[in-house]
Amino acid sequence: MMEGGLPSPKGADVNIRDKEENVCLHWAALSGCDDIAQALLEARCDLNAVNVHGDTPLHVAARENHLECVMLFLSRGADVSQRNRDGETALDCCACGSKVWTALNTNKKLTDARRGRECRGERVLSRDISRGYEAVPITCVNAVDSEPLPENFKYIPDSCVTSPLNIDKDITHLQHCTCTDDCSSSTCICGQLSLRCWYDSEGRLPLDFCQREPPVLFECNHACSCWRTCRNRVVQNGLRVRLQLFRTQNMGWGVRAMQDIPQGTFICEYVGEIITDGEADKRENDSFLFTLDNKVGDAHCIDARLFGNIGRFINHLCEPNLLAVRVFTMHQDLRFPRIAFFSSRSIRTGDQIGFDYGDHYWRVKSKYFGCQCGSNKCRHSVASLTYSWYSSSSQASWVDGFEGLDCIQRQ
Repeated sequence: MMEGGLPSPKGADVNIRDKEENVCLHWAALSGCDDIAQALLEARCDLNAVNVHGDTPLHVAARENHLECVMLFLSRGADVSQRNRDGETALDCCACGSKVWTALNTNKKLTDARRGRECRGERVLSRDISRGYEAVPITCVNAVDSEPLPENFKYIPDSCVTSPLNIDKDITHLQHCTCTDDCSSSTCICGQLSLRCWYDSEGRLPLDFCQREPPVLFECNHACSCWRTCRNRVVQNGLRVRLQLFRTQNMGWGVRAMQDIPQGTFICEYVGEIITDGEADKRENDSFLFTLDNKVGDAHCIDARLFGNIGRFINHLCEPNLLAVRVFTMHQDLRFPRIAFFSSRSIRTGDQIGFDYGDHYWRVKSKYFGCQCGSNKCRHSVASLTYSWYSSSSQASWVDGFEGLDCIQRQ
């Protein structure tokens, strides 16, 4: 019962929760009853209540495409940037290009503009997103909008597993060297497995390293007789260059160099949850998948959506400055290489770092968004795709395939 818009002393509790922690407002949003939702808000029902999935009433209304409820919640100050347990905002839950999407996107832009005026210059969101797990701190800054520090994943320095994969880590199965020098000679067994020991005295790959089809690298391991400081140990030493997570203008979060980096330098590893291709197919969000492309046994990939390192934020560049190389360190199970990024050319302080996601990625994703790298040689921008599709198909089929292409971005 309500009296004057407020619950009477004898009325029901509008903030009582069901088994999934939903309040009445969640159910009103689900059914699209904006009049009931308004009455509940006037009765002081919690607009920002979250259920077990982390969804607010705004998430539910957006997912169900109930425009009136969305507009009501926004008028009452609902936070369009709040994320659920899957890391989704209400904007991520609705159909791209719909009226609900337009309302939420407009609200976000207005909010960002207002907050942008309030915050002067660059905001430091974290002095180290790795929480000390990396030898070099990784700061996070935002000078673009109101987006907070990304917290929808757990930072880990090494890849992990959440289900048995039976990775062969038996030390007696490791091929190893018996070197007594710095492992730079042609007699090093580990170097021979890699065709040669590729690292120079500075731990960099040489200029003649094949970038088109990089060889697999086998670093020295704990079964070797050499010292821990030998030349053939780079990736296993972890991140050593200064990087920064920053908010880009058009590509969400990105990573940039905070020092000049010579060609051939190890930058970081792509770290995440190692899963089978079958498990990857079951997962709805494929934005952070990196195939191991091992060509041996069952196929596997790394999913950095829930567990990952700075590598999960590295964007695609049509003119990449990073090269992905498969590396083995503490085991030699050929199904599970580590993915290491090396600089493919010199990188200047402040440059965004990125690698080429590949044509297969863009064949799938170009239906939803275009590349925003800004390069004059961009192959996957909206303009490039327009020309390519127009040249290879009829105008009618081009229009059908192009619909909604520029609605969303990867991050």
